[in-house]
Amino acid sequence: MSGHPKNSKAQRVGRFLGRAYRSLLRQEQRLRLWLVRLGIPAPGARALSWCLRFSVIVLLLSFSIVLTVIFCGLWLIGRGVARSDLSWDKDHPTWRYGLSGFGLYDKYDTRIDPHDSGDS
Repeated sequence: MSGHPKNSKAQRVGRFLGRAYRSLLRQEQRLRLWLVRLGIPAPGARALSWCLRFSVIVLLLSFSIVLTVIFCGLWLIGRGVARSDLSWDKDHPTWRYGLSGFGLYDKYDTRIDPHDSGDS
């Protein structure tokens, strides 16, 4: 038996997300320091990093909105197909074998396509 309790999956995911967030903050700090070393004032570098962060958030939101619209459209198409009557209407003529041979027959079993009555 182990002396320390196991971490749950939620704790592992939370720690992973926390490490990823801290890593992103470190990269942002490195970007700001690099911009300051290039000669951009510190408030300007901070504003630029916030603009970059804002643009990433807008990009992720727009991507999620596009995915939502696609899924809603597919769902509506699926509902429309599920509610539609896809059975073939009996009033339409059909190709089949009948009293006058193979041909196009209406619902009264009368052949309606032009045919040679001698070859049936």
